[in-house]
This record gives sequence, structure tokens and C-alpha cells, in this order.
Amino acid sequence: MRWTRYVKKMVALASVVTIATVSFAQNHPEYIPLGQLSAALYRPDSGPAPHVAFILAHRTANFLNHIGCRELSARGFLALCFNTRFQNNEALVRWEETPLDVKAAVDFARRQPGITKVILFGHSGGGPLMSFYQAVAEKGPAYCQAANKLVKCGDDLQSLQPADAIVFADAHSGNPVQSLRSLNPSVTVEGGKRHVDPALDPFDPKNGYNPSGLSHYSEEFQQRYFAAQATRMNVLIDSAISAQARMKHGDYPYPDDDILVIASGGNPGAGAGGDAALATLDPSIASLMSTARPEKLLRNDGSIVTEIVHSVSVSEPGMAMTNRAFDTGTKIFTLKSFLSANATRATNSRDGIDYCSSNNSTTCAVQSISVPIMIAAMGAYHFVRDDEIIFEKSASKDKDYVVIEGALHSFAPCTACEKTKGQYSNTVKNLFDYIRDWTNKRF
Repeated sequence: MRWTRYVKKMVALASVVTIATVSFAQNHPEYIPLGQLSAALYRPDSGPAPHVAFILAHRTANFLNHIGCRELSARGFLALCFNTRFQNNEALVRWEETPLDVKAAVDFARRQPGITKVILFGHSGGGPLMSFYQAVAEKGPAYCQAANKLVKCGDDLQSLQPADAIVFADAHSGNPVQSLRSLNPSVTVEGGKRHVDPALDPFDPKNGYNPSGLSHYSEEFQQRYFAAQATRMNVLIDSAISAQARMKHGDYPYPDDDILVIASGGNPGAGAGGDAALATLDPSIASLMSTARPEKLLRNDGSIVTEIVHSVSVSEPGMAMTNRAFDTGTKIFTLKSFLSANATRATNSRDGIDYCSSNNSTTCAVQSISVPIMIAAMGAYHFVRDDEIIFEKSASKDKDYVVIEGALHSFAPCTACEKTKGQYSNTVKNLFDYIRDWTNKRF
């Protein structure tokens, strides 16, 4: 299915970058059932018995073979990778149910002999998943039942046990923000025909698009485009809410749900392709791709410098083709899965996002989390500024932010970004060594 392509891509990249280290970690993880969930338990092959356990998962991706479980177990930790009940099924996601899946994993980890601390690990869409769980665990269901939420959770989220810390590794702000920034506001499909507004077309050279390399969009175009993305998102939200209201009154073809197709919306998930995010085409947009202030940059040689960090991500002009296609550029949800996990109110997609209108929001959740938080942004991807905002908004008194030089979203080195061969060869080692040292210092 279309939305599984991102999963396959991420797993394939993860497999490539772990070849060099897998022999030092557990080669044969123990596969275990957790109720309706599947999970893989990784233990260190040697050394003292671990007392810290990491929990890894994603909203829909298959994480049983995630690079983090092998790399963390290789560094002496217990690691539990699991899949939620919505594995590979974006259209069926009921976001407000996902904390129950994390609960099963956390409770299991705490029952393991010798484990005294449990740390949640949020990679990509695992960021909103783990932060949502922790926010509800610390604040109770009131957190996800606030009046401004597009979808509210139920009372079945009582008595979740908080984790002891969270590590965010290139976590994004939330799927709603990803969906918002992926929308192509210039496109409408009506009567079997595609209509494109040339004034908002990000793939028109007159607006700054370069089909052969780095695009450059004027500030004036950026402002109009970001506002138009928010307008389109709000129209989609209002349409979905209106349809649900009609269902309640018996004035709709179906009593429960319906399909929602978003043309030129980009595929779900970071790095899935087909999106119309300006930063994917023009990585020079500092407001999205650079830190706002000097931050720690972990260089390839292991040294750390503090400076304004700009992503070294390269432009992806091929999005012009994939965004227009059905297979690679169309999002398919139901009304429920859209409102629950992919919708957010906004006035513009850059800095006018109502992060707390959705429960699928790392940026909102960290404002209700008190345990230690570590945030690592990958220096060759798109979340350098978003992760800095998560750091800024975090309520934790013990928080840390670092950028891994030259790392892709998969943690692998960005060879396309290199000026010299092997320039970013140590991304995986540097990331997980940093996580190890940060964890050992506290626990």
C-alpha cells in the first residue's frame, strides 16, 4: 500500500547503517507477544545486566528491527521495540488509543529483572507517540480532553505509569504538522480534472522552482504559500467535522465514518516523498532549516561546538513529479484518522500552528512533561528548527539539545551532502554514544 513505502525505506536505511555494529549487539532478539501487539526484546550479549530499558515504537511503522534497539543493546541497555495496533494501516489510526499500546510495553519493561529505569525513545513519528503517552501519564486524561482538542481521548487512559526520561531522535512536531507542510495549496481536483493555481504553484519556475537543483522562493511567496497551506488544512478540518455532525443527525450516507482523499497532499510520514514542503525544495529557508540561536553541534570527529546550525540537507526537485502522482502524492485517510492524527489548526504553516489543537503533537506534549528530555536533531534533515522549538517549549528542568552533523533522518550519513568522501561517516556512532553518555550520567 502507498503509506508502507516510507516504512520500507526507513527499515532498509536502518539495516544498511547497522551492518558495522550488529555483531556487538544481540544477534537474536526475543520476539514476544504483548496482548495484540508484537514486540522484540534486545538484551546485551555481554557485560553487566542492564538496569535501564528503552522503549521504541512508531504510530504505524514496523519497528521490530529498528536500528535503535541494536545500537542501544550494544551499549549495555535493554531495548524493547514494538509495533502498535495500527501497524501499516494509516487509515485506521485512532490516535487517542495509542497510549494503551505504549502502556503495555512500559509495564512489560518494568517487570523485567533488574530494570529500575524506563526511557521512551521517540524517532520520527515515535516522538509524538512517546510524548503523548508521557504527557497523559503525568497529567492524566485531562491533558487530552481539553476543549481545544479536535479529538478528545476517553477515560480509559487513567493510571498510566510515567517513564523516567525521554530521548527524541529526529522526532518531528507531530503528524498534523507534517501533513500541513506537505499540502500543495495550489492544487484542487474537481470533476475528474486537476486545477492548479499558478500563483501558488511551488513547481513553477516563475515562483522560484528549479527543476535541476536548489530552488529559491522569495519571502513574499513563502508567506503566501504558508498561509495558503493553513487555509487548505482548515477547510479540510471543517469539512470533516461537518460530515461527522451530519452523521450524528442521520443526514449522511454512512453512520460512522467515510474516506478522505487529499490530492497532492504528500505521503504520510517524514521522508515518505511526494510532499510539497518548501523546505524540501529550498533548504536555504532559515526559519525552517536553521536553529534560531547557537546550539550544540556534534561534529563527525566527536567534538562539540556551539553555533547557529543550518541543515546541510540537499534539495529534492523530483517532488514535482511525485507530488502530482496518485501513488506517491495522495494521502488517504478516513474522517476519524484524519482528525485524530493528521489535522491541526493553523494560520500559517511556518509559525502560526496551533500545536495543542491536536493530541498528536510533540511540541504540545513536552509542555506537560517534567522528566529529563534529550533531543537530537539530524543535521542533514528537516527538523533542526522544529526540534529546537520542542526544546524551547519543554517544561523539563533537565533538558538537552544537540544536532548530529551530517546525519539523515535514518541516522545514516548523508553522502549526497558531503564535500569530501566520508565527511559524515560517524553519524550513527556519534548519536548512540551521546545517548549512552547522557543516560549513564543520569541513571
